[in-house]
Amino acid sequence: MGKRWRLWPALGATVLWLWFIYARSAQPADISRAESEGVLELLLHVFPFLNMVIVRKLAHFTEFFLLGGLLYLDWSLLGKPALLLSALTGLLAAAADELLQTFVPGRSGQLSDVLLDLFGVIVGAGLALLLRRRKEAKGRGA
Repeated sequence: MGKRWRLWPALGATVLWLWFIYARSAQPADISRAESEGVLELLLHVFPFLNMVIVRKLAHFTEFFLLGGLLYLDWSLLGKPALLLSALTGLLAAAADELLQTFVPGRSGQLSDVLLDLFGVIVGAGLALLLRRRKEAKGRGA
């Protein structure tokens, strides 16, 4: 019962995170650009080498990195091959995200962003796997 009980909050977090991702993608280009410029302005105080391209690509990676960890948790709680299914589900989410952007004024979908998003999902899910294995090893006293 423990795993099943934890599944609903985990799925809820995943759905909320997907909503956050898609809400960002549904913003027209001028609003998205202004948001990115604000983030860049804040980060330049600490990382003066950053530019708009890097910030936007880091946003893609970070959003989907977190999604990868959430997907891994969801699939592992269901007792499924979590790493593989996280990658496949993340790929679908990334493709849907870029498709959504083709319908938004001033935005476009890019295959390179789908691949960057997929990389973020794989790294996030991979880290979740490593953390899970580490926790299990500590539980066994290793």
